Amino acid sequence: MHKIACCKNRRSKESAFRWITFAVLMTADRAAKLLAVFYLHKAMTGENVRLFSLSLHHNQGISFSMLKNLPSISLAASIVGTVIFGILCLKNASLCSSTGVLFLWAGAIGNLIDRLLYGYVIDWLYIGIYINLADIWLCVGCLIIFFQYAESSA
Repeated sequence: MHKIACCKNRRSKESAFRWITFAVLMTADRAAKLLAVFYLHKAMTGENVRLFSLSLHHNQGISFSMLKNLPSISLAASIVGTVIFGILCLKNASLCSSTGVLFLWAGAIGNLIDRLLYGYVIDWLYIGIYINLADIWLCVGCLIIFFQYAESSA
């Protein structure tokens, strides 16, 4: 009986930690975007752009500004991608319990919120392409999941 209570208690602590981590990731992304809007100038173009610079960019497309001339399709793709990923998580418990999923959800939802509120994603970091924390969360989540599955299949 003690073993069952211990496992339930550990699961509830893990669940609380996961929700807190998700909230921190979402808050960091939202705060960074709001600070960018308030403090950064609109993105420079042409020769004035420096690698590793901070400037405000409104990305109406999806990853790497694809579909930037079709913002409604970008929004639809974001919604469909988020829903499909949610369905996959519900069907695969080990995927859903992955730390990588926290990062993927925070990134996907962070950018989806921008699309719903503004019609574009607020990017503020230029590293050869314009990105934001949500984009970084998406990449980190993919890497975590990739390495978890690579390790488990080895």
